[in-house]
Amino acid sequence: MKKWFLFSGALCLTASVQATSPIRFQPAVLNAAQLFNHDPSVGPVKHSLQWIRNSTGELLAMTDVWYDRSGCFTRINMADKLNDAEFHIVNQHGVLTSNRGQPVSGKVNQRCQVTELENKSGKYRLSYNAQGLLESIIDRVSGKVSQRFEYRFGQFPVRIRDYEKQTDSRFFYPAGNPQFVDMETSLTAGKDTVWLKQSCSYQKDGNVALCSQITANDADYRDAVSVTFSNHKMENY
Repeated sequence: MKKWFLFSGALCLTASVQATSPIRFQPAVLNAAQLFNHDPSVGPVKHSLQWIRNSTGELLAMTDVWYDRSGCFTRINMADKLNDAEFHIVNQHGVLTSNRGQPVSGKVNQRCQVTELENKSGKYRLSYNAQGLLESIIDRVSGKVSQRFEYRFGQFPVRIRDYEKQTDSRFFYPAGNPQFVDMETSLTAGKDTVWLKQSCSYQKDGNVALCSQITANDADYRDAVSVTFSNHKMENY
């Protein structure tokens, strides 16, 4: 589960030795993970449960996602205790609604791409690149780009720029990692920067299992160091 959700307040590891080539995710699964802050899953997943705890075992955040047989999400439930945030999203026949927590609404096309999204932050239109991956989130009122996702050769973004919050997040992935969940990232807002390292163990099917995250206020990880752990369990069709 994505740790940067906890310190961004917005809308998360050891590389596998079992895989010799990168695992290819369904774009719809990756896009939902980007939008709603959870780790993507591979295979015929029916239900994904993820959570983050601190070093004393206290629950900090939890997300569970339900999918149909095509890999499109049907329900997403999230609770973040640190930021006092919660939402429960339902995707029914291409219409997004929420029944508890933060109000969320929108539209989903036949490729399971969220094309319109409305929450407490505003009303947005979403665009995707030629690979079907999330590229831009655009404010429908002003027409300005709110967030932009940049990729290189893989399926995971190497940079996310949030123009509303004025943050610039860059991601660095170790070579040979089959999932790119192992990573190091830096989040810059104004003159302040937070560094994060994440390392995961993997299940036999390639899905992430237990992860550890270390955050700090300096690149040497000596200032204001914090350690958390996340876990990922799934039920398949």
